[in-house]
Amino acid sequence: MDEIENNMNIIQKKLERVYPEALRAVLFDMDNTLFDFVAAKLEACREILFFIWKGDVTEEPSVLFRYFLRGVYGFEDYENIRDYMQERNVFTAQGYRKCCEIYEREKLQNLELYPAVPDTLDKLKKLGLKLVIITDADSYHALARLTRVRILNYFDLIVAADTTGTKKPDTAHFLFALKVLGIKPEETLVVGDNIKRDMVPARKLGLRTAYASYGDWRPREEMNQCFDFRLDTFSDMLNIPGL
Repeated sequence: MDEIENNMNIIQKKLERVYPEALRAVLFDMDNTLFDFVAAKLEACREILFFIWKGDVTEEPSVLFRYFLRGVYGFEDYENIRDYMQERNVFTAQGYRKCCEIYEREKLQNLELYPAVPDTLDKLKKLGLKLVIITDADSYHALARLTRVRILNYFDLIVAADTTGTKKPDTAHFLFALKVLGIKPEETLVVGDNIKRDMVPARKLGLRTAYASYGDWRPREEMNQCFDFRLDTFSDMLNIPGL
């Protein structure tokens, strides 16, 4: 027993050297970190195709979804829908407007939180932590999504694309949150599903990082030295030292 206790003390001292500051805030990416946004977009694409082809659909939702991934326009830009319609000679102004309406409605209605999100956020708030959203969505869409899944009240601050005029991996979002909250990088944890857009810029600033692997739908990237903690479920963050 003495040996076990001694080993535990050694581990604790090592952790204290690596993470000397207790956490005061957690900065969350929103889409695919708190809820499955890709699944919601795919359902929206399914309904758009059903409308365009009047129920006689021969393509999978992923075909339209890939238009949003091209990088020609933004990930949320309606022009991706326009291109799909024009390339198939089914574009009309009225039909296009209807598709955009369907996209927004279905995307919002199909949002589903990952397991244990409300319970985990509640526990973090009870620990006295400031909780922040760091997102590339604009403020309007961020508020709509958080309201839809009923977790808006947990957050002290929302930093959106129109807050800083930039998008990740620019560090402006993170710096803005630190300044508003009056906290240091080493007192802050960033949770996100994107290595390049969440983990890399956060570590560059000296923030602690937790990679939400459960929400990363992209092909696996080289992850060595890219983050401090790996989360296989949302509630795993409760085991992070400093909480």
